[in-house]
Amino acid sequence: MPTFAVRFKGLMTAQERERLSAAGVKVEGSRSSMVAGDPETGTVRTGRPIYTVAVEAASEDEALARIREAIEPDTSNFSGWEVGPL
Repeated sequence: MPTFAVRFKGLMTAQERERLSAAGVKVEGSRSSMVAGDPETGTVRTGRPIYTVAVEAASEDEALARIREAIEPDTSNFSGWEVGPL
């Protein structure tokens, strides 16, 4: 079965991470959604994190559905959903 990367923006709690893990979803990493640079203070990360998770599924639609189902009912806390091959 193919593995897909699902990306979304938001603040994930420990409980949501546990739900993803229980559903067999691996959190690959996260990064800030915006980066502001200032020569005097350095780089400042702002905005909500963008998470990338890996999930095995038959299709992109199924991959997205599995992630959203795993973090229900908190899906309204996340936005910018993207799915693609890993």
